[in-house]
Amino acid sequence: MDIFKIVGIAIVGCVCSLVLKNTQSQFATLSTLATGIIILIIALSSFSKVILSFQSIIDKTGVNSQIFSSLLKIIGIGYITEYSQSVCDDFGCASIGKKVSFAGKIAIFLLALPIIENLIAVIVEIL
Repeated sequence: MDIFKIVGIAIVGCVCSLVLKNTQSQFATLSTLATGIIILIIALSSFSKVILSFQSIIDKTGVNSQIFSSLLKIIGIGYITEYSQSVCDDFGCASIGKKVSFAGKIAIFLLALPIIENLIAVIVEIL
């Protein structure tokens, strides 16, 4: 992922939004949304490298692939909820953003339960 490309797009998007806010405010929101979508697409295109790295770790260690699958889901939920919350904040709906964040935390907790159960089982087995 080229962070300089993302930063450049973000700066151009911010400048466009500021200019449009003063002249045609209805398009400023669309400019902000379009900039966010472009940045998200660029960031997600690099996510395949993360999945390949996790697959390599699974192959080398022989650890249960469900654990790594859950970890990837947890990371994904964290990023998606954070991004959604910031989009809600950009649109002036901070209370909805907080609820999205809370729902994401619950989803992460539910996905973490099997990992915690496996960890406890391993500890009990060692003792």
